[in-house]
Amino acid sequence: MYRELIENYIKDHKWAKLQRPCPEEEISETEKYVGFAFPSDLKNLLRETDGDHWLLLSAKEIRENVKRNREIFPEYLESEEFEEKINRFIFFGTNGCGDYYCYKVLPDGRTDESAVYIWEHELFEAEKAAADIKELIIKYYNDEI
Repeated sequence: MYRELIENYIKDHKWAKLQRPCPEEEISETEKYVGFAFPSDLKNLLRETDGDHWLLLSAKEIRENVKRNREIFPEYLESEEFEEKINRFIFFGTNGCGDYYCYKVLPDGRTDESAVYIWEHELFEAEKAAADIKELIIKYYNDEI
């Protein structure tokens, strides 16, 4: 489903390139590293393509982003603030300007699957961008977000 949808949008794109499917083992490793279970939509996306070098991050890029956040931000934010504003998000896409598309993780550790959010790096705040990954892809490639 995702692969065909993205292929339609990027067929003439200079930089976006669909990658091979992400192995199940790597998805599990990435979930463990992030510390939260991924929503089924994100797992299904990774099973079809391990990123696209444009909008969607690969499993490796998701881990690298978490590592960077854990190294950089605790110096600037109190631990509770870091948890609330940075560590309780599953970042899986980017707009190329420093903001990320993500899922929120609730205080009880469950992932909020009701929406995909855009996390603004300057404000450390997230607002709803789409109902799900499919809508995010459509809106992104149609310049609606």
